[in-house]
Amino acid sequence: MNPDLIPLAARGTALLPAALALVSGWGILPVWIGVMTGGFVAGSGEAVQRHDRLSAMADNPYSVARILMWEGPAILRITGWPAPASNDRWRSPARLIQLGDGQGELLPEPGQGLMLSGRGDPPHPGSCLAGSLELSVPSRASLSGSFDYRLFLAGRGLKWKGRLAEWKFISGGGPASSLGGDVLGPLRAGIVDRINGLLPEREAKMANAVLLGIRDTDSRRASRPFSELGLAHLFAVSGLHVGILLGIIVLPGQWAGLSPGHRLVPIIGLLPVYVLLTGMPGSVVRAASLGFLALLATGLGRPGQALRLIGLLFWAGTVWDPFQNLDTGLKLSYLAAGGILGVSTLTNGLRFSSHRVLGPLFTGIAVSTAAQWFTLPLVAGSFGRISSLSLIANLVAVPLFGLAVWCVVLALLTASIWTGGAVALGSLSWLLFRLLAGLAGYISQGTSGFPIGLPHPGIGLLLFWILLSSGGLYSLMLHLRKKLSGYATLGISLFVVSVGIVTFGPLSWNLGSSEKVTAWQFDVGQGDCALLVFPDSWSLLIDTGGLFGFGGSGSDGPLNRTVLPLLQRHGISKIDGVVLTHGHLDHTGGARVLNEKMKVGAWFVSGRADRPLAGQADSTRIAFPTAGEALHRWEQWEVRIVYPPGPLPLDFDENNHSLVVVLSRAGQDLAVWSGDLELEGEHLLVSGGRAPAGVQVWKAGHHGSNTSGSADLMDLLDPELILISCGVGNGYKHPSHGSYVVRGDTLAIARTDLQGTIRLEWDLNGDLTWWTRDTSPQIIGLP
Repeated sequence: MNPDLIPLAARGTALLPAALALVSGWGILPVWIGVMTGGFVAGSGEAVQRHDRLSAMADNPYSVARILMWEGPAILRITGWPAPASNDRWRSPARLIQLGDGQGELLPEPGQGLMLSGRGDPPHPGSCLAGSLELSVPSRASLSGSFDYRLFLAGRGLKWKGRLAEWKFISGGGPASSLGGDVLGPLRAGIVDRINGLLPEREAKMANAVLLGIRDTDSRRASRPFSELGLAHLFAVSGLHVGILLGIIVLPGQWAGLSPGHRLVPIIGLLPVYVLLTGMPGSVVRAASLGFLALLATGLGRPGQALRLIGLLFWAGTVWDPFQNLDTGLKLSYLAAGGILGVSTLTNGLRFSSHRVLGPLFTGIAVSTAAQWFTLPLVAGSFGRISSLSLIANLVAVPLFGLAVWCVVLALLTASIWTGGAVALGSLSWLLFRLLAGLAGYISQGTSGFPIGLPHPGIGLLLFWILLSSGGLYSLMLHLRKKLSGYATLGISLFVVSVGIVTFGPLSWNLGSSEKVTAWQFDVGQGDCALLVFPDSWSLLIDTGGLFGFGGSGSDGPLNRTVLPLLQRHGISKIDGVVLTHGHLDHTGGARVLNEKMKVGAWFVSGRADRPLAGQADSTRIAFPTAGEALHRWEQWEVRIVYPPGPLPLDFDENNHSLVVVLSRAGQDLAVWSGDLELEGEHLLVSGGRAPAGVQVWKAGHHGSNTSGSADLMDLLDPELILISCGVGNGYKHPSHGSYVVRGDTLAIARTDLQGTIRLEWDLNGDLTWWTRDTSPQIIGLP
């Protein structure tokens, strides 16, 4: 498909569902069709354009990969409120206005969006900046189901990521710049100052995050326990927060006996201001639009049109910008809102009981259940897990959270006229925030929210979900016609949701296979990490990658971002064995976080690789294996160590302490992982008589460096495929070996820096099928 036709095709798909939304009150159907078709069409366009938007390339298959860049002078307009970033930088969405003469492989154009970062005082929305700009392509997901920064930005209309150096403000920002700098900037700063004066630092940062979307490292850390309990939406400024604000605005008018039309007057004045103060994120714009339209319908005497309005609002957005459907947050908000409204339509306003206590309780359960059910396929595809406590957590947390936000807003409103009242309200909000944070931290610390892994759903699972949904909706229709009691209806709905979660979760866990030996060579940047899974579900992790940031401090790294989410998707909470080939950080960086988040049956280490485990792992589970030791056997299959031959001298180079791991079947060696083993170690391996011979695949030593891959070892291995694990633009200039040649034949290679994670599967006969993100499956027979 021509990429230029993608927006036209997506807009075309809007016509039929939009018409359906016009003539039907069943707006959830158009919304669901829209999310699936619009997302597919826009996603197809993104896939078509991938080759035009490579983020890195190498001059030849054996040279270091470099990041594709454009550098030059530029003028940009800031389109959102900047957020704090690492290393004293700020980050904000922006739009290219004018580009000077630049250089590089990329071809940016005026009008395109980017996520911009810079140093200095953060600019305000609408302001224009001039400076030296570096542009690059956002990174793609290295593994299906992991975070895709490119799609994340694309859903917000941003094509590039950029960095400004030596920038300055320039005139010409227009009314938007004046509004942002002269009015909204001081107003926003004043609100932040008042919140900081009302609450202690931690609670103030939480309040600023939930009211204005101001996020920093501390507020993100504070929100992490909530996320593990399925309460991440509390800290994402969205429909919940807009609803709370609308309630604060509308209720006084309702208490005063004003007509629905008159209640709209303050909303018309205040709601746009709030949208601007939050930086106009899509979630707030959508929620504000929907809330205003719903209140408008009520004011016009058409209160039952909310479901139809959400369908029309979705399709209006699709016609305006088809690629908004790449935004996971947009799809979640529409599906959750549409699901709640759809269920409300079939239950006479979510009324299951007239009991004073049970009625509100059942309504709360219905709201939370509807939101989770209608977003379940998307949550499975995008996040890969759901908390089993989320239903209860939402029932408890949302009312307390709403009350805390009300107290903060009322404290802000009364601070100038009644200081004592503002202090009392601030104290109450502090107690509520502290109570919520304490409960979330206590529960998540011991349980991590009891997560349920959700693998990527296939078409069969989606059809089953539709079938279950139909059954649940039918029971709601019977309840509406008074043929089914509220208790029975609620029970059936909970049963449907439970069956769905079990089907999407435990019944779909299939990381391994009873008929295949499976391996992944993960893209972890300039590091090493591989996973091997046997048909009996025994698993072996070979190295744990490095850490992010200079000096390798902290615990965040590729293992935490990429590998662990894959394991958690498939319900894996234990790794039977972990090999740390040697003691360098790019191989052991993830060891501590792995030990914290997973049960590890045994650690197999060499050299100084046990040091990261000191005081962390049980010393009885740490072994120093040598050549000849088998780590696991299953029928004809075996994984064993073939190097080192025994204890090595202390002054031996750490790379040459690397454990060499071999996978074999019926005595025939098939795959070899050799850590960072260099020429001296390879000589010991070959001369010791335990070197594998005639294999299908070899993970190149030392990231494809010219210090490994000796001719003698290559002649013995004679691999059909060589895997190279290295990072784009790494300072070591890896790979540097050049072509790998055996008896005049140049061997095939696959690189994680250019091709992403490499997947390998052996059938029980030993035939290998391998593929990457960009290549179709290829078969290698037995040697």
